[in-house]
Amino acid sequence: MASIATFFNNFFLYLLILLLHLGCFIFTTTTKKDDNHHAPPLKKRKISPLSQPSSPSHPKFKTHKAISSSWHFIKHLFSTKSCKNPTTTTATAAASSPQSTTTVTTTVSAAAASSLISSSQPDPDRKQPESDIGADTNLFFPLRNDIFPCTACGEIFQKPHLLETHQTLKHAVSDLPGSDPGHNIVQIIFKSGWPESKPFPNVTRVLKIHNSPKILAKFEEYREAVKAKAARHGALTRRPDERCIADGNELMRFHCSTFLCSLGHNGDSSICSQQFCNVCGIIKSGFSSKLDGIATLSTSWRAHVAIPEDLEREFRFMNVKRAMLVCRVIAGRVGSDLDEAEKEDGGFDSVMARGESGVYTRLDEEELLVFNPRALLPCFVIVYSV
Repeated sequence: MASIATFFNNFFLYLLILLLHLGCFIFTTTTKKDDNHHAPPLKKRKISPLSQPSSPSHPKFKTHKAISSSWHFIKHLFSTKSCKNPTTTTATAAASSPQSTTTVTTTVSAAAASSLISSSQPDPDRKQPESDIGADTNLFFPLRNDIFPCTACGEIFQKPHLLETHQTLKHAVSDLPGSDPGHNIVQIIFKSGWPESKPFPNVTRVLKIHNSPKILAKFEEYREAVKAKAARHGALTRRPDERCIADGNELMRFHCSTFLCSLGHNGDSSICSQQFCNVCGIIKSGFSSKLDGIATLSTSWRAHVAIPEDLEREFRFMNVKRAMLVCRVIAGRVGSDLDEAEKEDGGFDSVMARGESGVYTRLDEEELLVFNPRALLPCFVIVYSV
């Protein structure tokens, strides 16, 4: 009798649990069916992987999981074989059939892979926009080819003209030590023109001038212009000047000037910006044009006496010192008469001045007046005292 009571108690308990599960399933599906009756029919569309909820914590994901679990529990109690219903939804068929699940998964994976490949490979027919990395509007992130470092000090500039200005002012000259062969050669050339009857100058330092690319380009352009003019003149007169046609009749000349700063002192390679410092002005911008021409001399002694001897004494309060510039000069066709040289059809590039006796002497012993400042290129500065 006790076993029968226990059996009925267990039976009613299982039945109550079954009814509870059926009630949850029926109420949920009934509510959904009622909502489907009232809602307008929707068009079917393909399910994309991006539109499905990917997170297990999503509310839709939890609802479908509960329904699927209840339905599997009921089928497991009443039958051992899976029943196929042709009117079930796509989600139920996918859950009950492993083959359809595999097919859907394979289709979705293939579609995702195809989408990934098509997005990673550019369309050849589609025109790609050009990159604007190298555009001038990119002011905040300059490229490496927009950086111009100074080879002497390492300072970096973003414009080539800024680098050129920096090198012209800060690295204009370099001191040639006594062990340098160039120092000895320049000193020998400087003292060779000094007369033995006069006291020899005391050379303080020899500076090499680093001319800017702009000044060098102007000098070479003027040389080519002189060569072309000499060739045309030789073709007309049938007396070609071979020296002018070859190199523009380039000569080495001396020009004496003054400076106020401590140019080249203790290895300093910069130049000053003082208005009356003539040597620094010549190094920075070249010679200035003059109406009566720029005087260049064949020897250092003649260039030295071109400036009055008492100049340093009179302007001692300004700390005036004298320096000798060794220059390359494109003399071109040299005239011997100033009036003839100033004519438009004279064709002369420079003029040899008169001597003290009023007669013309040889070019290597006299003053040469050059009218175009581009014809002179200073190469060395000799700081000396007598």
